[in-house]
Amino acid sequence: MNYPIKTDGFFVCKTIFNETREKTVDADIALPDYCPDIQKILKCRIEPHIETRNIIGDRIEIEGNATVKIIYIDAIKMAVRCTEQSYPFSISENLREAPKEPALQTEIKVNYLNCRALSPRRLNLHGAFNVNIKVLDKCEERTVTHIKGTDIQQKKSSVQYSYIRSITQRQFSVTETLEPGQNHSAVQSVIRSEIRAVKGDCKMNGNKLIYKGDLLIKLVYLADLDSGKLESMDYSIPFSQAIEPESGTDESTISLRTEILSYSITLRNEIGFDDPLPVLSAKLCVTALVSEKRDTTVIKDCYSTMYRTLPEYAEITLPILKCEFKESIVDKVNVDLTENTVSKVIDVWCENGNAVCIQKEGKTYITGKYNVCVLAADNEGNTVYTERSGEYTHALSQDMNIDRPDFYTETKVISSSYRICSERRIEVRTELLVSGEVYDEINIKCLSALSTDGDKPREDTKKEPLVLYYARGGEDIWDIARAYCTAPDNIRNDNELDCDTLSGDRLLLIT
Repeated sequence: MNYPIKTDGFFVCKTIFNETREKTVDADIALPDYCPDIQKILKCRIEPHIETRNIIGDRIEIEGNATVKIIYIDAIKMAVRCTEQSYPFSISENLREAPKEPALQTEIKVNYLNCRALSPRRLNLHGAFNVNIKVLDKCEERTVTHIKGTDIQQKKSSVQYSYIRSITQRQFSVTETLEPGQNHSAVQSVIRSEIRAVKGDCKMNGNKLIYKGDLLIKLVYLADLDSGKLESMDYSIPFSQAIEPESGTDESTISLRTEILSYSITLRNEIGFDDPLPVLSAKLCVTALVSEKRDTTVIKDCYSTMYRTLPEYAEITLPILKCEFKESIVDKVNVDLTENTVSKVIDVWCENGNAVCIQKEGKTYITGKYNVCVLAADNEGNTVYTERSGEYTHALSQDMNIDRPDFYTETKVISSSYRICSERRIEVRTELLVSGEVYDEINIKCLSALSTDGDKPREDTKKEPLVLYYARGGEDIWDIARAYCTAPDNIRNDNELDCDTLSGDRLLLIT
C-alpha cells in the first residue's frame, strides 16, 4: 500500500566549505639602488592581499600577493625608511559539487615573520600566513510535512528557522587621489598605511540595495627625504555600491559583510603639482544575505495502526538568526621601554589579532588579542620601535543562552591614542569595534520518505478490546499509543487527557 505524501522545501544558508591553507614566504631581498643602506631594522611586516577570487563550477581559484615591508633606520641620515617587495601566491580547491548561489569569503592572518640582515643591503626572511576560505551557499532542504491515510499516525512538530531569500556578492574598486591637507607637507615616501571600511547607510531603492560607507585611511610618510622628517595624515573616502538581491518583505533582515580584498598606495605626478601625490586603489567585496524568520512543519515519527511501515529519516540542520550585535571595546596597555627613553611618540598603531565568541553561564563573551606598535624618538633624537600584545574579554550586553551557537564575528581597530606616563612608559588606549551575528543551529531528525511492507496487516495489532495499562509519570502518550498500535487521540479521549506527557502515575484505558 502506498500513502500519498506531501513534501515541502525550504532554503537555508549553509557553509559548504570552510578550510584554512598556510602559505609561506621565503626570500632574499636586495635593496633597490635608490634605497640607502640599513643601519637597524625596526619592523618587518607581511601584508597579504587577494587580487582575484572566483568559483568556477566546483573549483575555487584564488590569486594574491604577499607584500613584505621593511621599516628601518638608514646608515647615512639615521632616518626612517621603508622598502617593500611582493611575492605572488595562489590557492586552488575543489568543492564536492558546484554551488547554486555561492558567496566566497576569505580571511587572512599572519602567523609569523623572521627577518635577518645578511649585509647592509641584503635581507633574508622567512614567514607564513593563513588564508581561511569559506563558501556559503543557498541550499534547499526537503522534508515530509503530511501523510494521507486514516490509519497513519503522525507526530508533527513546528520549528522556526531563517529562510534565505538570496545571497548576493559584489566586488568593486575605489580609486582616489589623496591630496595633502592644510599644514601638511607633501608625501615623499610612504612608510606605513592602514585602511578600514566603515558601514554607512543601507537603503532599498526599488529592487536595488544602495549600500554606502567610508574608507578610513591613515598614512605615515616621509615629508623630507634629506632630514627624514615624518608626518601623518588621515582621510575619509566615501563609497557607494548598488546591489540587486532578491526583493524581501517588511519582515526581511539584510545582513551586510564588507571585505577589503586588497589595496595599494602609489605615488604619481599630477599636472599642477610639484610633488607626487599618493593614489589609493582598493578592491572591496560586499556580501548581502536577505533572510526572514519562517515556520515549517516536520514529521518526527509515524506509524500505521494497520500495516507495517518502513519510514526513512534524515538529519537536517536549521539555522536561525537570533540577533545582531555591534559593540565598542576600550582597552589600555602599558608599553615599557627597557633600553631607551622616550621624548616623543611618532606613531602608534594596533594590529588586529584573533577574536572568538564563547558562552559561559548564559552570557556571551568576546575574547581577543591584538598587537600594539609604537614608533618613538628617544632623548637623543634616535628613532626607536617597540611592541607588545594586548588582551581583552568583553561581555556582550545581550543575553543569548543558546544550546548550539554559531557566531559570525568581526573585530576592527577604530582608533589608537597614547599618553606618555614616564621616560620609559607609554599608555596606549585602543578602541575596537566588535560586530557580528549569532545563529542558533537546530538539529532535527525528521521523516524523509515512507513505504510499506506490502499490504499485509501488522502482526502486533492489538486484539484485546480493552487493555488496562499502568503508566508512569513522564511517559509520552505517543510512545504508549505506538506500543499498543492505537491512535494517541484515542488514549486522550478515553482517559480525558489534554497533554502529551503524563505528569504523574495513573491507570490508562486503551481501547
